[in-house]
Parts: sequence; C-alpha cells; structure tokens
Amino acid sequence: MTIAKTDRGQQERTSMNSRPVRCMFSRKANGIPSASVIALTAALAAALPSVPAMAQESAAPQGASEEADPGTVIVTGSRIKRNGFNEPTPATVMSGELMANLGQVNISETLKLIPQNSSFQSDATAGTTAGANVGASFANLRGLNPFNGTRTLTLVNSRRFIPTSDGGAIDLNIIPSAMIQRVETVTGGASAAYGSDAIAGVVNVILENNFQGIKAQVDYGQTTRNDGKSFHASLMGGTSFGDGRGHFVAGIEYQKNEGIGDCAKVRLWCAESYDIFVNSNSILPGTTARSGFNIPGSPTYGLPHYVIGPDSKQAYNEPRGVLRNRGPAPVQARNLRFNEDGTAVVQFDPGRFVGEAQIGPRQGGDGVSTYDDSDIQTPLRRWVGYVYGQYDLTDALQVQTEFTYARRTASSTNAVVPPRSTNFFNADNAFLPESVRTLLNGAQFSFGKDMDGLLQAYNESDATVFRGLLGLSGPLFGDWTWDAYYQYGRNDRHQQRTGTRVNTPFIYATDAVDEGLVKTGVANGNIVCRELTKANPDPRAQGCVALNLFGLNNADPRALAYAYRPVMQDFKYNQHVLSGSVQGTIFDGWGAGPISAAAGADYRVESGDVWHGDIPDYNDYAFTFGLDYAGEIKVLEGFGELNVPVFRDSAIGDLLELNGAIRYTRNHAKNRDSGEQKTSGTTSWKVSAVYDVIPDFRIRASRSRDIRAAGFRELFLRNVPTEPWSTSGIVNNWWLNPVASQTGNDGTPILNGGSFALTPEKADTTTLGAVFQPRFVPGLRFSVDWYQIKINDAVTTLPGQRIVDFCHQFDIFCDRITFAGADRKDITFIDARQVNLAKLEVRGIDVELDYRLNLSDIASSWNGALNFRILGNHQYDFISQANPAASPRDYGGQSGPVVDGGDFNPAPPWIWNAFLTYDNAGFNTTLTWRRISQGIYNVERIGPEDDGYDPTQPNSINTNRVKGATYFNLAMSYRLPFGQSDARHIELFASMDNIFDRKPPVAPGGGGGGGSNYPTNPVYFDTFGSKWRAGIRVRY
Repeated sequence: MTIAKTDRGQQERTSMNSRPVRCMFSRKANGIPSASVIALTAALAAALPSVPAMAQESAAPQGASEEADPGTVIVTGSRIKRNGFNEPTPATVMSGELMANLGQVNISETLKLIPQNSSFQSDATAGTTAGANVGASFANLRGLNPFNGTRTLTLVNSRRFIPTSDGGAIDLNIIPSAMIQRVETVTGGASAAYGSDAIAGVVNVILENNFQGIKAQVDYGQTTRNDGKSFHASLMGGTSFGDGRGHFVAGIEYQKNEGIGDCAKVRLWCAESYDIFVNSNSILPGTTARSGFNIPGSPTYGLPHYVIGPDSKQAYNEPRGVLRNRGPAPVQARNLRFNEDGTAVVQFDPGRFVGEAQIGPRQGGDGVSTYDDSDIQTPLRRWVGYVYGQYDLTDALQVQTEFTYARRTASSTNAVVPPRSTNFFNADNAFLPESVRTLLNGAQFSFGKDMDGLLQAYNESDATVFRGLLGLSGPLFGDWTWDAYYQYGRNDRHQQRTGTRVNTPFIYATDAVDEGLVKTGVANGNIVCRELTKANPDPRAQGCVALNLFGLNNADPRALAYAYRPVMQDFKYNQHVLSGSVQGTIFDGWGAGPISAAAGADYRVESGDVWHGDIPDYNDYAFTFGLDYAGEIKVLEGFGELNVPVFRDSAIGDLLELNGAIRYTRNHAKNRDSGEQKTSGTTSWKVSAVYDVIPDFRIRASRSRDIRAAGFRELFLRNVPTEPWSTSGIVNNWWLNPVASQTGNDGTPILNGGSFALTPEKADTTTLGAVFQPRFVPGLRFSVDWYQIKINDAVTTLPGQRIVDFCHQFDIFCDRITFAGADRKDITFIDARQVNLAKLEVRGIDVELDYRLNLSDIASSWNGALNFRILGNHQYDFISQANPAASPRDYGGQSGPVVDGGDFNPAPPWIWNAFLTYDNAGFNTTLTWRRISQGIYNVERIGPEDDGYDPTQPNSINTNRVKGATYFNLAMSYRLPFGQSDARHIELFASMDNIFDRKPPVAPGGGGGGGSNYPTNPVYFDTFGSKWRAGIRVRY
C-alpha cells in the first residue's frame, strides 16, 4: 500500500488508477531454445555483477511504482478532476516507460497483454480480415466489436480521434508509441462521460506532452525463422520556452514490417493443414454414390457430422486444372487432372468429404493446402508525426495545440477467385485435348483450378490521417476551471484489390472455340471467344481473348487481364469537434470531502464519401467493396457529473463516495445520395459508489446505461445485390407448394448493407468488485471485479432466408420482400440490410494482483526491487440471440473459430498474464507468463467430451475441445548514463516472445467459410513463433 499525505495531514490510500503506474507488464518477450537465445540472454545478463555498485545510493530503482500525485488528475471514465484512488470503475494502466523497457514499438502489442482485449483486427489476423481495413489494429474490449464497427471507444489525450475506418474504429498504428506516457483502459461502460461507442469500455492513450529533452530510438526484430522482419525508429524532443510559460514537444516515428507469408508454406504446424470437414452427402470418386454420417453402410458412416483432421485441401483447386466430380459430365470424365501443357489428363484423387456443391475443404488427395494463401502477418509501413504546444497567454488563460499526421500502407495476399463450380465449360472448348472431348461425349463439365500460379491477388491499403486541435483553458473562480477546444480531423484511405474475377467476361473468355469451325464448319486454328462470333455480340465481349486454363502457364496474359481486373475504394472522412466543459467544487460538504461537479457540451460533425472509380459492370465482379455512398452525421451532446463523499472516518466505514453522470445525445443523420434525413435522441447515465469498509478493504460498484449509435458504414453502405441463383442468391420459398408445406428453391437478388432505419444500441453495464490493500503487507494490492454487459437492439444482419421464414411464420418483415404476384410463388427481391434485432450479454470476472518488494527490506545489502503482477479474466457467459425468434446461445468459453465472421469474439474460459520484474538502477528484466486455458471448439456442436454425444446426430463432432497454451517471454534493458545526470543515458534493450517456440493448438476456422482462414485461432494463440527485438535508445 502506498501512503500519500494530503493537505489536511490525513493518510489516504492510493489505487492503481491514481498514480502513473509503471505496471510490470511484459510485452511478449520472446526467445527460442537455441544458441542465439543463450547468447542474447548472456550478453545482457553480463551487466548484472556491476549493477549493485552503481545502485548503492539508489532509493527508487528504475521501474519502481511511483507514488500518486496528491494533486488532481483526470481519471478515465470521469470528467471530474480528483484523486484517482476513489474511482469505482475497474481500470488497468500501463506506463510508456514500461512499454519501452519491454521493447514494444506499437500500442497494439500492449493491448494484447490485457486479458479483456480480443485483438480480432491486428497484424496477426491477416487471413481473417483481409477484405476490410487491411493492416489496421483496433481495440476490442470484451470481444464485443462488430466486424465493421466498434463498441470500444479509443481516446487520445482523453479526447476523441478522427475515425480511421468507415465503422468508426481508430487504427492504433497512427498513435506514436514512442511518445506514450501511459495507456488507461477502463472496462466498464463510459458513455455518460464520453458518449457513443463506450459500451465495452475505453482505451485512453495519454501522450507525453510535458517531455523535456531529446530521445531517439532505433531497433530491429524478426522471428527465429528469418521472417517477420521489422525495423523501427523514432525521434522525440521537448523544451520549455518563454520563461516557463510555454512548452513544446515534437516527435516522429517510422516502422516497417515485412510480414510473414503464406501460412502453409512457412510454418510446419500450418502445413499440417488441420481443418473441419463436413461428413454429409459426400460424393464417392468414380461413382454417383454418396457417403455421410447419416448414410448407413457408407464408408464414412460411424464418423460424426463434423470431423477435425489434418491435410485440408482446397475444393477441387489444383494448379493444372481438374474436371470436378460433378454432372452433367459422365462419370468417366470426372476427377481428371490435366498435365502441364494441357494436352492430356491423368486420374485425380479428390480425397474425402467432397460435398455436392464442391465449395468446402476436403481431406487428403491431390491438390494444394487450404492455407496456401493465408498471410500470417500483414506487411505494413507506418509514419507518424506529432506536435504539441502550450502557452500561458496570461495567468488566467492557456492555449494548447496538437497536430498529428500519420500514414499507413499495408498489403495482404488473397487467393485468386477460381472458376465457380456452377460455371460449366462446353465440350467443344477449343483448348480441350481430343481425348477429354471424347470422354465428355458432348456434355458440359465443371472445372476447378488454383489460379495463384497465373495471377497475384493483393488487398492493398494506403491511409493518411491528419488531426489538428486548438484549445483554451483557465480558472473561473475558486477551484472552478474551464476548458474548450476545436478539433479537425481528416482520414483518406485508398484500398485496392487486384486479380478480381469479372463473371461475364470470364465466362466469355473460357468459352473458347475455333472461329472457322463455328462460322464455316472447317477449323482454321484461330481460337476466339464464342460470343465474338455472333452477329450481335454482347458489348461486354469487346476485347475478349480466349482463356486457356488447362495445364500450367498456358493462359494468354491478355485473356487474364480481360477476365480478372482490379477493384478499388476511396474513403474520405472529415470530423469537426467543438467541446467545452467546466468543473469544480460546489461546496465543501459536511466533512467527508468536497462535493464536486462537471458539466459541458460537445458538438461533432462527421461526413464521409466512399466511391469506387469508373468501373463498368461493377455488379458483375466476384468481389466488390460495395457501391458509392456518402453521408453526414451531426451529434450534439450535453453532460453533467456529480461526485458526493457521504462520510469519511465513520463508525460504519472509512469512506463512502457516490458518483452520478448523465448525458443526452442528439443525432442527426443525412444520406447525401438520397437526401433522406433523420434525428434521434438518446440518454446515457451512470451511477457508482466506493465504500471503504476499513482502510485495507474497499468495495466498488457501478451501473450504467451506455449507447452505440449506428456508424457511418451501418447507416449509409450501399452494396451490390447478390446474383440470383448464386450460392448466396437462393432462398427456399414457402409459397411454392403451400398445401404440402414444402419449400422450393427460388433464385433472387438479395441486398445487404447499411440501413437508415437503424437506432442506437443500448447496453446496461453492472460492475461489482473489491480491492484489498493490507497495511500489514506493504506493496500488495489485490482486486476482483464481476461484470455484466447486456446489449439490447444490437445491430445485426438477417440472412435472406430468415426474412422469408419470418414473413411466412410470423407475418413480419414481409415489406422487405418483393413478390412477382399475389400468390408469392416468385420472389424477385429481398432487402436484407441491417436491423436492430440482436441481443448480446457477457458476464465474467476480472482479477488483478500486484506486489512490489524492495529487496533492501529483506537485507540491507540487497539492491533493487521485485514486482509481481498477474491479470486474469474469466468470461463464463457470452450469450447471443441473433433475432427475437432465435433461441439464445451461450458462447462462453469458446476458443475455436471466430463467430459470424468476427461479429463478436468470445474468449476462452480463463486468460492469465503474469509478470515478474527485477529492477536495479539501470538494469531491468521481466519474465512474462501467459496462459490461455482449454476451451470449447464450438458450443453449437457436441463431441465425445460432452454429454449426449451421438455421431449420428447433425450436431456431432469428433472433438469439441481446444487445448490450452502457455507462453513464456523475456525482456531485458540496461542503461549506461553519461554526463552529470542519469537523465542522459544510452540504453540497450532486447526482448524475446514465445521463448520455447510453442506451436498454436488446433482450432480451425473452416477454411475461410465464415471463420478464420487458419488451422488455429490467431486472436488468442501465437502464430509467429519465437521472435526477438533488440535496439538502442539515447536520452539527452
């Protein structure tokens, strides 16, 4: 326990929230069990014998937890300036100095150390999120972020920042890590203090605006497999001027990550290609017979419906091309692979679990791994510049300015979209060898090919961010103060995806015929697109060149350029913020402490434009970013907060303090394409209490109503409707045969995307916890907090089929369906845009223990200090109800694939991070232990480990557990002072992650079929392997 003297001479306890805590976090300090690890460790440890002599007079070893400033501080989660140790909301604080000691060069690495954060969008999840915001890293507390939005509010210097995604999230890459003073993470609702998006909590990055001197850093890191190379450099300077009335700070930072390539080609655990296979109605090679969990006597009968196993292969994709096992081709013309020059075929082994649609993974056989196109780490570059200045114009008026400029470029590899299984080739294709044409006997055939040998598909992103701020502040009367600021931000992002199949041109190019044979009946050897031989060809056939996909490298580059083209998206977003607030003491109270208040107003205008260039036939592309859209959001808010100490040093307790806050938010949205407008109003609030039963034991509690207004993308996104009769363009129509209550397939366009009808999400958050700081064990602090977050009216997307079902069964959502006639037997259109229908509820327990021991307290001749810290999260409930007609499902404890493509991310049952730090003057070393407990693979399945397992049931799986994982990391740093002051020094540092090179447990995401495109879950498990970073800092 740290004791701080107040002006009244009383002794008051400080909590971790009130001091600039130098939390003994260790970034994953990595190493490998090899000579290089031993050499690195020995080199740094060699400094140890000399440290005691340097530290004889050291009263506070470097890295020690500092005492709380007895003055006023701003605590994240509250707008009242006060001593932070009375804050009732659980918080975790990490100092920038600690981040530096551990060799961290990006704040996203720091947030991975917090068990409450699920890093779904980061540089380690490239194969999961390659289609959106490539290279970005977002905070995601409690795993509640929707895929294209955020329920975690990220602040910089306690203020909102310009969103860097069309979903409203802030890319952590644009924050200069070298200039971070501390990061405060509050895991309770904070909408009453900050407004929308703070449902799961707040990440507040405080920059070092009072820095004095010059600090430079250069470092380099990579994995022990010689990939993942990363270079980083930063320079920062600060000085006072004007006889101390002003202060100026400026810094720049650069980082280049080369990335880690295709998973199955660079990691043995990935080359094993574990996946989840569907054992249902599989086609047996060379026959028309089927096999499955529910087909007695079939080869795979006795196995469950879902099978996790190794050797996953892409669905009938092979570089030389394959005739699929699918009609109308006769049996003898199926499962055939072309030779390299495309002149002959050999038998192709499709393996097993080949479904009728032939779009999922298959096990074994010929072909390439499912994970050949999954980058482990996104290649990325980022540049960040930051300037801060403040000046006291008078004793009663201070002016502040902030400027941030950042740029991030990134590129991930995508699989080139192959031919669809329903795209049938003709038997008279001019490139077919005669032997195959004979086998076909005039029938069409389904063709599969791995296109990556012919084309390269990249998802490239280039984002530029600017933010400028001008603020004024000063005293009013008594201890009342005021502050106001204007902020302007702009985000420009260009995103491009190359190698995108254009459906109609692809069909025309692969329908290759001999021109002479078609026109005269006599072959002339001139192979052209059939469409061009017609009297009135489709204008889209202009420029068509016949495409030969049979064999290796036989395609004409002109044909590939005609059938595969780039798509792009430009996103420009502007933000204007005008904010003002006052705070101070209303009156001194009745002896328990002053009654304080804060109030203010915010006005924010955000506008965005998204366009995709002049691309003809845009709706014919296999992948698009959507259609052009534009909109504007205006937000006017007023807030107030009151803090009331009820009693102090009473017979019924040492302290009771109550806090209440309220905010009214008025949103006005305008669709700049349609002119549609709407206005809504929402109230958020929070009440909380701190009760110190005795000076050693505190109880804290809070209850809040928090909100998340629909973001820019959710309101205004315009998408291309799905293609009728495509995989996602078919619904079962209940009205086709109403007498027999039977459905029938109905092909129809389905429109997904944003909706102007969305209303703000509302969440009720409850926290209840206790903090124990025994006076008889100085330096020990232990806290445990229970939390519950219930989100109502959550934004979700209803599949087209679900809308049809609701209309038929409950006569709701019928207005979202367009029928050709009154009998409803032909559905011509379905509006499946987002709606407020889902519910989410998470419950769990957060645990934290921190103990600091000065070794001189044990023996006077011992130097330095030890600090032990452990953070834990037990999320035992993660309940999702997709719509009112669906049954709630609890995903608590699931550590298998991400859910609904990343719309939320449940956590394993327990996540622990423990840190043991030794600090002695210039030497610092931290050993980190991270434990992810065993979890459930998929709560919707039943495996042999579960009650009720039956392999003949459709929810059966051969194993429904994901093994736990344990990682050890190590970090060391050593300072060499020069000159007369310790503030001038050279510092050497090194860190190693995953010292024992533990491979991730098996937890496949289904080969990209709605889950992550990895054989593990990269959100929680390390996919890089052992990696190290080393560098040098100079402080002057």
